[in-house]
Amino acid sequence: MNKKVFLKKIFYYCIIGTMMLNVFAISQSRTPQYHTRGMLHQTVFNTGELGRAYDRGDNGMIKGHSSMEWPPNSSLILNGFEYKGSHNSLGGGLYISGFKGGVSFTATCGAVTTAGNGQSVPVTGVYVNPGTITRTENFPVLSNGDLNPAYNPNEAEEIIVAQWTTIGLKVAVTRTSRAWSLPGYNSFIIYEYDIVNIDTVDYTDAFVGWGYGFAPSMFGLERKYNRWAEGDLRSKDMYARYDLKRWLSYNHDRTGSAESTFFNLWSQSGNRGGLNSPQAVGIFPLHYDYDNLSTKGQTNYPKTSDSNYVWDSNNRMKQPYTNRYENANIDYEKIRTWLNVTARKTSPFNGATDSTAFVTKFSDVSSWNYWKGRTKPSWTLGYTQPGSHGYIFGPYNLPKNVHLHFTIAEVVGYGAGIASDSIYKDLGGSRGNETGTLGFNPVPSWYKEMSYANISLTANKIGSNYLQNHELPWYVTPGVVSIRDVADRAIQIYTGNPLVKWDSLQFEPKDTPPTGMYNTVSISVPAPVISIENTGAAVNKITWRDQVESFSIARLHAPFSHYKAYRASSALGPWHLIDSIGKHDPRYWRDSLYLVYDKESNLGEDAYYIVYSVDALGQQSGVTNFTRHATQSPAALTLEKVWVTPNPLILTRGGQGSSINGEFTDKIGFMGLTKKCTIRIFSYSGQLIHTIEHDTPPTAGYEQEWFQITRNNQMMASGIYFFTVDDAATGKRITGKFAVIH
Repeated sequence: MNKKVFLKKIFYYCIIGTMMLNVFAISQSRTPQYHTRGMLHQTVFNTGELGRAYDRGDNGMIKGHSSMEWPPNSSLILNGFEYKGSHNSLGGGLYISGFKGGVSFTATCGAVTTAGNGQSVPVTGVYVNPGTITRTENFPVLSNGDLNPAYNPNEAEEIIVAQWTTIGLKVAVTRTSRAWSLPGYNSFIIYEYDIVNIDTVDYTDAFVGWGYGFAPSMFGLERKYNRWAEGDLRSKDMYARYDLKRWLSYNHDRTGSAESTFFNLWSQSGNRGGLNSPQAVGIFPLHYDYDNLSTKGQTNYPKTSDSNYVWDSNNRMKQPYTNRYENANIDYEKIRTWLNVTARKTSPFNGATDSTAFVTKFSDVSSWNYWKGRTKPSWTLGYTQPGSHGYIFGPYNLPKNVHLHFTIAEVVGYGAGIASDSIYKDLGGSRGNETGTLGFNPVPSWYKEMSYANISLTANKIGSNYLQNHELPWYVTPGVVSIRDVADRAIQIYTGNPLVKWDSLQFEPKDTPPTGMYNTVSISVPAPVISIENTGAAVNKITWRDQVESFSIARLHAPFSHYKAYRASSALGPWHLIDSIGKHDPRYWRDSLYLVYDKESNLGEDAYYIVYSVDALGQQSGVTNFTRHATQSPAALTLEKVWVTPNPLILTRGGQGSSINGEFTDKIGFMGLTKKCTIRIFSYSGQLIHTIEHDTPPTAGYEQEWFQITRNNQMMASGIYFFTVDDAATGKRITGKFAVIH
């Protein structure tokens, strides 16, 4: 090899290495933040991505990352299997496209897969350069329990601002997302988008849209089919729907999928409910940019027969441009067809010959007059392909330095409707290619089972009678039950207008402000900050101070009245009332502190606690002090006696409770430990089964839990086992044995 060729190769490898380092640096800057303030939890990124990395649902969830998780804290272990929780989305993201110099560019800020197997495609460094992301807490109460003097009641309680820029098109995006704990306003997240052209040239025929995979619910589908996969939800259970009045695109389960094993237990008062998939989950626009829409002559929209009715009185195209349902494989080329101005993917509603003409099939002339010329949801895919939802607006003129503004709400409710909603019809709920009246179907609920014709299932039933015989789960606010109820509250808090049930009135998102008002909804008395402590008797002590009792603002719902303290053995219930506690109740008020003992706590078991503030009108605060506590006694001063409980362990698995580490019925507890020691478990033949380092909190107490998982990640077999405990401070050793019986 001559010197010239050698130097060229060195230069080439240096360039490649630099590029790889740059890509690595970019990929390292992809950063998540978490919405955890309300009942709906979500992971947001500084790339536009929302929830999990989008794919067809075969890859599960990353532990600790929520993807429209409702109810929250829903991960658990049953029968030795770890369920990641009630996540309701296969992932989501933002789409932006436009023409630059006559060439079309599309940037997918999340929610994009491969064309072949539907696996997620990284967007960082390909379509997006990540920017900054910050999370701001605007809570009425500080972490130390004091009232927050900087609390702003005209803002959300939790605000996350993410910024990024797109590749190809030079567009900068700022997304401000907001969440609340307020009862009735805690099951939606509102996302405001500011999108600006930072290029040196103007863009034409630009589109802005969102892609989501809706999959209620991960836990329900895993319980029924042993996995959470798009193919199962598409072919067996899920229905895609569109609420014309609210512009609400959503999915729901056919029957709620009653839990076959634990129905009676879980449907008891204060529990999670006996339905595995009660969620209806969706998105809708609270605002879209109208002023920058292209007018006739500014867009390449083809001069076809529909040109006579797709333009409004201002010669702007009626929105939305595309409202698409497809299977969950949303590859790049498929997305481009959703945003293609010259070959519109979904045609608009037309005249009386249209297969979904409202006048004859919906009996709603006002909706027909409003929706004629707007895009038709692909309602014939309501059952067979409900996995992915595409919501597109445009075409836009986007000159340099011009901003577009959009606001999208994620909403989750306990079913699609309440009992009275069954008189209304929305688009969807059909199986496939039926025509005629089947495009419009009554809104189902968990109050009343109803029949749909020709949905091609063994039984044509939809909905459930569950709530005729059982209470709402604890995490649902009475009066704000269905996804429609939740959407109405999102509209109310965003617009600042009085609450309206948008069933017979038409919501118009172009007429709303580009930024939410957030200054009219009443504010609840906040919950106190609580502390859980161990005692020598392994009776947990719950304490808090009284600052919230003096909370007072102009929009206060009602003054403070009393507290309610609850405990549970699982994060999802059942929740049992420890007691109602009055203001400075002499039974519990000690030395400027409320002190409540949980007499039901047991050594070695996890306990969960919530303390609500209740106002004079009976409204409870939000769930903001949810606390898990591993019940312990103080560590032994010296290593004298160590015993195992239960011994023998007779393994009878069930649903009586679980911790984040395993099921209670699988758990072995080592008692009498010093603060720092080493436990080794051996088989009868002397083989080392597992080693446990008992050291730092929360395990630095009297007890160490173990769920029989060996060092080879296997469940232990029945038999006699020996153990040794070595105290780190003195080197003293204690030995013993225990039995496991399956």
